[in-house]
Amino acid sequence: MGYVISPGCTGPQGETLALAAMDDGTICVQAASEITIQLVWSLVYDLQSAGFAMVSLNSVESGTPMVLALANTGGGTSALALSSYLSGLPAGSTWNVASGGAMLAVRPTFNTSFNLNVEGGGTYAPGNPVIAYDGWGGGQPNEIWTFTQIGTPDYPWNYFLTPNCNSATMLTANPDDSNGQLTIQPAQGLDVRPSPAQLWSANYSISGVVVNGVVFVNQELSMALATAPGGGPVFCADLAKGNTWSTWVVAPAPDPNSWELEPVGSLKLALNAAGGGPYNPGNPVISYPWQGGAENEQWTLTFVPHEVT
Repeated sequence: MGYVISPGCTGPQGETLALAAMDDGTICVQAASEITIQLVWSLVYDLQSAGFAMVSLNSVESGTPMVLALANTGGGTSALALSSYLSGLPAGSTWNVASGGAMLAVRPTFNTSFNLNVEGGGTYAPGNPVIAYDGWGGGQPNEIWTFTQIGTPDYPWNYFLTPNCNSATMLTANPDDSNGQLTIQPAQGLDVRPSPAQLWSANYSISGVVVNGVVFVNQELSMALATAPGGGPVFCADLAKGNTWSTWVVAPAPDPNSWELEPVGSLKLALNAAGGGPYNPGNPVISYPWQGGAENEQWTLTFVPHEVT
């Protein structure tokens, strides 16, 4: 889902404003009475920072996907700019959110003294610049934000997930049985690369002011990684807002560079290659009570950049 990101402050006539990336790269607010592509953002989960990058869908439509970033990462207030991420995320381009009263504060992960801020002292109009302000006014209308999901395509990047119990396999969907139980399988793409059924986009999910977690969407099926309520089989399900059984928390696992995935519906469960071994290709995948770091419940997530055509 794309997002419209609106500040607490409104325009001169009380109109709702929204964060915009204009055609010339200017970052500002614009009236949100009509949702144009300049107002729509993908929130892409970043494993290393545990935050998200904001991909401008206007930049995607223009042919060069870019993320919102600080123009400088030194001290003091910073302008914002769009930066390419295809060779790696630039500094100051990942964000997190924190409670800001009835809305959210949006802050760069590398320095939480900065806050996403509509520049100005009380008159906020379409075209007002948006900056990263070094300071916090306690939740003023121009420094707090709401995220609204809208039905537009995302532009995320992908990961493939490898269980520690068999590093030659990957979490794999079945294109012939879209709702069937997932398994671990060897790479199925060309040149021993992951196939679309083994690639998962990581979408950071926010509903208004509630941070849900991460939704993993299979590239082949455009369906979300999900588990049965209460645990059990893991499968692909249709995308739905706020579904706690298809939204996951990604947490560090005991082994280096390893992760556990917990469904938000029960953080006592974890993504698990079923059984006690051996974990051969075709082994089913479930969610199961966390056992403290067994190899079949720890996963490596490997970033796969989008190909630009």
